[in-house]
Amino acid sequence: MYNLTKHIQNPQQISSEDVTKLDCLLQEFPYYHTAQLLITKGLLNTDSIRYNRQLKKAAAYATDRKQLFKLILLKKAEQTIISEISENTEDSLIIGHPLAFDNEEEYSFSEWLSLSKVKKIDRRPKPNTKQLIDNFIDKKISISKPKKTDFFKPIDVAKESLIENESIITPTLAKVYLEQGYYDKAISAYTKLCLKYPEKNSLFANQIKLINKLKEK
Repeated sequence: MYNLTKHIQNPQQISSEDVTKLDCLLQEFPYYHTAQLLITKGLLNTDSIRYNRQLKKAAAYATDRKQLFKLILLKKAEQTIISEISENTEDSLIIGHPLAFDNEEEYSFSEWLSLSKVKKIDRRPKPNTKQLIDNFIDKKISISKPKKTDFFKPIDVAKESLIENESIITPTLAKVYLEQGYYDKAISAYTKLCLKYPEKNSLFANQIKLINKLKEK
């Protein structure tokens, strides 16, 4: 099997050549979640147009989405969240480019997962109908309380979305809404960003103008 040790130790150095090798590995072992994580990081490193789609796939295969979130944060240190929208976007909306989450953007990442409807893949073998009936008869069926988790609680996300909390509104979140086709939410986010980052007021206002044009098509 392809040796992944060096990639695990230095994921920032995964190259396009490494991505090709990981592709071959995953064709044979699609449930190998470590390889799914690493190829995602490699596609981010190389600014591949495949990245956003692979990020969804990695989220589905990941046993720990917090691990995935931490991995994709390992990017160039000089990048800042505000740099995601450059002056080159004045005349067009940049859609399909890799989503670059900041280390304070767990909300943006969880919102993206929610809007993308990414569900974890169940690796357990599917019981047949007879097994299900036998299990029902042989075992006492009880309803247990759901386990507490510290990451991506749907209830918490829902509550937080109801609160006008400017700290969670970021260019990445606005882009998440735009990418998923939630144009009204994207406009609302960019409107708040105009107030949050007055020095970028004209840039965000232009994004709103372009989204409105997109809605009219």
